Amino acid sequence: MAKKNGRAHLFRDVASSVHIKKNTAGTSNEISLSVLDGLKSQADDRLGEADPKVKLGDLSIFTVSSKKERRIASKEDRLPSLAKQSGLPSAAGEKKLPKKGPSPLRAEAGSLPKRTSRKQRDRERALLDPEKEIKRRKKNRRFRRAAAIVVAAGCCCALTAGAVFFAIDVYEKNQTNLKLLSQAFDELEKADSLVLDMDNMVMQNEVDFSEEELAGVEQGIKDAGVHLSAACAFSEEAALSMGESEGKDAACQVSVSADARREMMQYAEALLHADWEAKAGVDAAQECWDKVVAADELMKEAASLVTDTTVENVSASQAKSEEALAVLSQAEESLARAQSECPSADFSALSALIAKKKEQNGYAIESDKAIYIQDKATAEAFNDAYNQADAEAVELVSSLPELPAQPILDRLDEQTSETRALYMEARKKAAESDAFIRDYLGRSGE
Repeated sequence: MAKKNGRAHLFRDVASSVHIKKNTAGTSNEISLSVLDGLKSQADDRLGEADPKVKLGDLSIFTVSSKKERRIASKEDRLPSLAKQSGLPSAAGEKKLPKKGPSPLRAEAGSLPKRTSRKQRDRERALLDPEKEIKRRKKNRRFRRAAAIVVAAGCCCALTAGAVFFAIDVYEKNQTNLKLLSQAFDELEKADSLVLDMDNMVMQNEVDFSEEELAGVEQGIKDAGVHLSAACAFSEEAALSMGESEGKDAACQVSVSADARREMMQYAEALLHADWEAKAGVDAAQECWDKVVAADELMKEAASLVTDTTVENVSASQAKSEEALAVLSQAEESLARAQSECPSADFSALSALIAKKKEQNGYAIESDKAIYIQDKATAEAFNDAYNQADAEAVELVSSLPELPAQPILDRLDEQTSETRALYMEARKKAAESDAFIRDYLGRSGE
């Protein structure tokens, strides 16, 4: 029981050294042990007291030797037993040897004052004023927490600012690239002021342009080349700052469209020159046909006059037939020029029609002469021949091509078919590229 009472007294004394600090209520230091006070008392006892008992608050305890003192004592206790076992003289009877003096280096090192560590300085400061030391440590902890918050906030702000600057930079680059692509497309449209006119000349069925227009096309090709080069420059500049994206594809399509237009102009120039070389023959063939039509109108007027066989009407009918015959002769001359411009063209059907019309007019003139001399039988015979020739002429007309110059145009197509196919391929490529660029610019501008 005494032991239990003694233990109870011991813990009661320990509890008496524990106190609640009023200024730390609710914190981690609300219940604290006066460790710093105890350390101070122990230091004072080691300096001025010899009593093995020290006071720690109201609690009496026995001092315990330090680890270093226990190691020294244990070593001294073991020395006699080791001496006996090894046969060496004990510490009491061993021969005293002269001690070597300390080396100069050690004496010099021992003479230097010992440097106190930071931990020792903090301990001494804590022993002098524990409360102040606690406040200082709390202040340091608060400062470190505040500094950590400030650093974290600064990092967040820096990251946010970096993200904002990055987004702004991406947006500005995107707007710049869109502007460059728009300028490139504008240059393509400026080049089209020539390309579209040139395309109309190439795609028309008839060769219907003058020498001045052809010279204007040649000059326009040079001007369009400048605009196409500018379009490629704008698109290449835009593509440099674009990654693998649809925008870069649109920039590449500008170059594709510009190259397609250059090919169109190259092939169109060759086609237009071929058309111009064939134009003389085409014009001659058209002139021939126009004269055939004029002669046919004169023949109809002559036929209408003899419905009333008066002397005046018969004479006027004969004059109309002779005039038609002269016009048909002029048609033959025009056809000969067309044939000389394109020797391989087949004008046999048109030539046969002219010959038949001339034959028909000959019958009309002979019939008029017979009517004039009152030779009715001869007049009727020539009139029947006239009608037979007219029926044959109608059959020949039905066998003619849609255009009088079609034989020349057919030969021209044979000679330029490959060039025309390349032109149509480049034309299609340009149209597809333009559609892609328009679609991208339209969606990007929304």
